[in-house]
Amino acid sequence: MKTKKKTKSTKPILISVLFLLLLVYFGMSFYYSKHFYYGSLINGIDYSGKTVKQIEDSISKKISDYSITLFGRNDVSDVITAKDFNYHYISDGQIQELKKEQNPFAWPFSFFNKKELSMEATTEFDEEMLTDAFSNLVFFKEENMVAPTDATIEYKNDSFQVIKETQGSYVKKKTLKKALWNAIDTNQSTLSLESFNCYKKPEITQNSKALKKALKKLNKYTNLTITYDFGSRSEVLNKEQLHSWVTYDKDFNVSIDPNKVTEYVNYLNYHYTTFGIPRQFTKHNGKEITIRGGDYGWWINRSKEAEELTQVIKAGKSVTRTPVYYQTAASRELDDIGNSYVEIDLSKQHLWVFKNGKKMIDSKIVTGNVARNFGTPKGAYSITYKERDATLVGENYSSPVSYWMPFNGNIGMHDAGWRNKFGGDIYKTRGSHGCVNLPPQKAAKIFDIIEKGTPVIVY
Repeated sequence: MKTKKKTKSTKPILISVLFLLLLVYFGMSFYYSKHFYYGSLINGIDYSGKTVKQIEDSISKKISDYSITLFGRNDVSDVITAKDFNYHYISDGQIQELKKEQNPFAWPFSFFNKKELSMEATTEFDEEMLTDAFSNLVFFKEENMVAPTDATIEYKNDSFQVIKETQGSYVKKKTLKKALWNAIDTNQSTLSLESFNCYKKPEITQNSKALKKALKKLNKYTNLTITYDFGSRSEVLNKEQLHSWVTYDKDFNVSIDPNKVTEYVNYLNYHYTTFGIPRQFTKHNGKEITIRGGDYGWWINRSKEAEELTQVIKAGKSVTRTPVYYQTAASRELDDIGNSYVEIDLSKQHLWVFKNGKKMIDSKIVTGNVARNFGTPKGAYSITYKERDATLVGENYSSPVSYWMPFNGNIGMHDAGWRNKFGGDIYKTRGSHGCVNLPPQKAAKIFDIIEKGTPVIVY
């Protein structure tokens, strides 16, 4: 006999479960109609399950708690807080709009996909308060506003050296203000003045090519010795003096001070030019007299020597040199006449010729006619040149001579064959036009002994 099994129905259970699920679904949908999905990120911050008000309160608190720390040089720092410039959040409905974009009935999918949202919080602050806070930053105190210094060149320890620049701590206000306003606008919590180039920099650093080039040139111009040769005397010019002669401008163009060069050449001229100065002279008889007048002596060409000295310095090489002279003399010693010369005594109407300290010849002479005011000028001179068979031309005369030895313009020594007497008082009334007349034989010998530049002393 067959029997029928009784089975319990599952339908009511399924309905219950479905009802429960629907209840949960609609309950969560209602929840997410007021709250943000799980995994909701706004500007990178997790606001899962937060209401619009909660988020706005959180943002408002973050803004009101805001502060920015500014870091400067020398461990100097300062802080500006939201209270310092009334920095606060303005609710403008942006969060609500983000919430509206969320479908509360699609909440199950939020567990599988994080929702990244973005917004720009609307804030407000008091511009005047922020400006005041900025103006009172510690960086602007006098002791902190230290200006930078440029690298420079100084003469130290016998050479020119670079003095390194200093950075200082002088803040560029406009630059810092722009950086601060931008940092606040982007919600930065720190600001490094160094990173934002807020400090005034030195214009010239030790690595400046122009500075290095100038340094090399300055030392080139001064690390040398220039020795002036004045016979047994000398003058030495070296870095001890030269370092004060050189300078450079703001563009590091090195120059030599022309005034210093001129001053030094004037010094040489004062001590070593003998042109036209009174000088002591020892006569043939050993008596010492003072000779005045004439154009004999050393005479430095100051302008030309200054030019050449400048070029020598620029060349940067040690040298021994003699100055550029307009005129030279027989000896570079204190007694620049030396021991080879012609001595003429007008009162005795006599002449002596010495060579290397030895008397070579002497002679009676006839000099310029005193009565006609043609007297031979006294002083120290030198033989300008020698000439054979010259014709001397003057006012109302023309005289051919065999030996012509001028020493003072058109005044010189020469043979006077037309005279049969020399010496005595002839010169007083029947003298020459200023020349020194010699017997022909004596003139010939003197012509052979003396040379161009031989001193002629007339007294």
